[in-house]
Amino acid sequence: MIDLKDSKVLVTGGTGFFGRGICKALETRGVEEIIEVNSDVVNLMDIEATIMFLDSTRPDYCIHAAGYNGGIEFNRMYPADILYANTVMGLNLHHACEYMKVKKVLSIMTSCAYPDTGMELLKEETFWNGLPNKTIRAHGIAKRTLQAAAEAYEDQYDLKSVTACVTNLYGPHDTFNLVRTKVVGALIRKFVEAVIEEEDEVECWGTGAPMREFMYVDDAGEAVVQALEKYDDSSTPLNIGTGNDISIKELVDYIVSAVEYEGDVFWNTEKPDGQMKKLLDTSRMKEIINLEPISVKDGIEKTIEWYISNKEKADAKN
Repeated sequence: MIDLKDSKVLVTGGTGFFGRGICKALETRGVEEIIEVNSDVVNLMDIEATIMFLDSTRPDYCIHAAGYNGGIEFNRMYPADILYANTVMGLNLHHACEYMKVKKVLSIMTSCAYPDTGMELLKEETFWNGLPNKTIRAHGIAKRTLQAAAEAYEDQYDLKSVTACVTNLYGPHDTFNLVRTKVVGALIRKFVEAVIEEEDEVECWGTGAPMREFMYVDDAGEAVVQALEKYDDSSTPLNIGTGNDISIKELVDYIVSAVEYEGDVFWNTEKPDGQMKKLLDTSRMKEIINLEPISVKDGIEKTIEWYISNKEKADAKN
């Protein structure tokens, strides 16, 4: 197990939604310095700039949480941009970490990298057994390059590099911009605004039947830091999730109850459902990581409370 005390840890995307949760967990370890990276600090798509930045900061460890993504509609509109940006950032960072002899890299993937296997549990050993769902394929393929990079850079350069495949996240500091946000953020915004504007009906996409796993962002941040400390298998990603899923309809019911919306819900079945089930097998995670995740119901209530207090800023965030 790695002792992170007095070390320097670089977190790409460190000022973003998930990055905040990771940095919060790192702060409890007594690290010497958390190097929070965003696009204003260094352009990870520029290999020379990335190497120069690591040369100037000299991190011991790196957590790669930066990404360019959004919900189903964003993925439909910009698949080439998503594929290019995420692939180049991940490969440039690995090359720079190898060049600067960083001790260990942990890269964040998402469950969209898994093959669309219908209703099957997503197990680490099935990671390469098919293509991701068409609606998020570009993002999924780009994230898969992180697993390929972990294996390649350890095989060729002896760079210790591992990946964590993280489930759908939600919580405070997420974006609620309807172009970039994902399902939880979009639904919370829709129903909060419906209450404010006294709307009689709210439209939700699809049938409400798809099953999804949701994890509170601070829980995921803690799990990722524990993975950096404890997980060393570069050949296989480590799933990080709650091990439980709910339907999108159940999620809507939680939100409707929390915001006290009294109107009707219209399910627009002409809009896509996406993959019908995405649930990670977390049995390996439970052997390695000590964590008791917050319930979705309680997490949604905390997220809504934060959103209402920070609505203008959250709606504008990209």
